Amino acid sequence: MSESLQEKQTYEVDVSHVNQSDNTASVDLLEKGDTVNSLQDLTIVEDGDNALSKKIHLINNAIDEIGFTWFHVQLFCIAGFGYSVDSQMEMIQSGVKTYVDYQMKGGGYPAATEVFYAGLITGSILFGFGADLIGRKIAFNSSLILTSIFGFLTGGTSSYAMYCIFMFLSTVAAGGNIATDVAVFLEFLPSKYQYLNTSMAAWWGVGQTIAGLIAWAFLPNNSCSSGDYCPSKINRGWRYCWYTNSGIVLGAALLRLFVLKLGETPKFLVSNGRDEEAYEEIMKISNKYNRPCSLTLQQLKDCGEINDDYFNISKATSIKIGLKELWVTTWSNIKILFSNKLVIRSTILILTSWLFIGISYSVFYNFLYIYIADHGGSTGTSTYIVYRNATLDNFVGIFGPILGGFLIMIPKVGRRGTMVFGALAGMAILFGYTTVRTPSGDAGFGSATYFFVNIYYACLYAYTPEVFPTRARATGVALCLVAGRVSGAFAPVTYWYGAQSGSSVPIWVCGAIIGSLSILAICMPFEPSKQRSV
Repeated sequence: MSESLQEKQTYEVDVSHVNQSDNTASVDLLEKGDTVNSLQDLTIVEDGDNALSKKIHLINNAIDEIGFTWFHVQLFCIAGFGYSVDSQMEMIQSGVKTYVDYQMKGGGYPAATEVFYAGLITGSILFGFGADLIGRKIAFNSSLILTSIFGFLTGGTSSYAMYCIFMFLSTVAAGGNIATDVAVFLEFLPSKYQYLNTSMAAWWGVGQTIAGLIAWAFLPNNSCSSGDYCPSKINRGWRYCWYTNSGIVLGAALLRLFVLKLGETPKFLVSNGRDEEAYEEIMKISNKYNRPCSLTLQQLKDCGEINDDYFNISKATSIKIGLKELWVTTWSNIKILFSNKLVIRSTILILTSWLFIGISYSVFYNFLYIYIADHGGSTGTSTYIVYRNATLDNFVGIFGPILGGFLIMIPKVGRRGTMVFGALAGMAILFGYTTVRTPSGDAGFGSATYFFVNIYYACLYAYTPEVFPTRARATGVALCLVAGRVSGAFAPVTYWYGAQSGSSVPIWVCGAIIGSLSILAICMPFEPSKQRSV
C-alpha cells in the first residue's frame, strides 16, 4: 500500500460509528446523508480532530439534503462580484496610471503600481487571516463598501501622495474581499454543485470587461496626450473611471447588506464550538426555501467537543481582538496547513503555483509589447484601438472559467487535469502571441490568452480553498494571495530594469514558467472532484 493511501486511511473518519452506543439518531442521519451524496469528506486535511470531522460531515449532509436554492444563486452572483471588483480595481489602476502620472508626477518609476500591490497584500493578510478569527461575515459585508468609499476619494485627489494613500486603502479592502468570497461560497455550496466554485471565476472576466468599457468610454476623449501640459481640466478621464467604478462597487456592497443579508457560515461556526448558531444558520435556509433537513442540534453536540487548544484560542480571541490575538490564531491555523505529509505537500505545491503565476503572467505582459515593438510590430495606432482590444480580450476571458467548470466534471480530467490543460494551452498561446505584428492580431491572440489562462486561474482559485481545512481555509487562501501578489509586485521592478537593457529573456522564461504549472498540478495529492470539501 502506498504512503498516501496509508495516511488517508489513518486520517479519514469512520462516520458510521459516531457515538453508536449513545446516539442512534446520529447514525441514522449519517446513513441517510450518505445516500444524498456518495462522495467522502476530504477529512485528511483536518489536523486529527475527529469531533470536528464528524460535525463537518453532518453539516455537509445537511447542506446536500437541502440542495441548491435561490440563496445559492444570489450568493453565486454577489460573491462572484467580489472577483469582479478585484479585477476591476487592477484594470482601472492599470488604465489610468499613465494619465495620473502625466498630471501629478510627470513620469519616472511606477510607484503607484507598487502601492497598489502593497494594498492587495495588506488586505489579503488583514481580511484573510482575520476571517478565520472573527468570521467570514464581517469581512464579506464590509470589504466592498470600504472599497467604494476610498475609491471615490481616490478619484477626487489633487496630489500624487494622496492618490497613492487613498488607492492603497481602497485596494486593501478589495484585496481582503477576494480572500473571503471563494471561502464563503464554498462553505454554503452543496457538494453536487462544487464545480460552480470554478465557474464563479467568470466574474473576473466580467469585472475586467466592465473596467475596459469604463476606460474605453472615458480615457480616449478626456485625457491629455503627454506630460508636457496636463492640467486637470483637460485630464478628467481618470477621475471619471474611478468614480464610475466606485459607484458600481457601492451598488454591489448595498446588495450584500440589504438583499443577501449573509449570516455566518455553519462550517466556521462549528469549527469554533458554536454548534447552536451553526444549526440556526442551516435551519434558516431550510425553512426559508421549504427544504427538508434532518439535522438536529443534539446530533452536532453528540459528536463531542472540538480540539481544546484551538477552542480556547477562539474563545479568548472572541473577547479581545488585537494584533496579538490575530498572530496567535494565524500561527495555529498555519500549523494546520502543515499538519501531515500529504497536507504539507499540497500546501507547498499550491503556494508555489501562486508564486509562479503571480510573477510570470505579470512580467510576460509587461515585456510582451516591448518585444513586439522591437520586432517591427504595432498593436495599436490609437488609444481607442488599444482600449477596444483590451475590452474584447476581457470579454472573451469570461468564458474560460465556464469551460473550466465543465472540464472538472469529466471524471478522468477533474481539477488537476483542468489545470494541466489550462497551463499548457496558455503557454502555447502566449508563445504564439510573440508573432503578433498588427492590432487585429493583438485582439485575436489577446482574447485567446485570456480565455485559456483564465481556465487555469479559475481552477486554481477554486481548488485552493477546496483542499484547505475549515479552520484554516481563509488563512490558507490569504497566504496564497499574498504569495501571488508579492511575486507580482516584482513585475514592475523587472519591467523597469529589464526594459532599460532591452533584454527579451524575461518573456521566454515567464512563458516557460506558466507551462511548468502543469507539472505542479500533476503532483498535487488531492482531487476534490472525488471528495467533499471540509
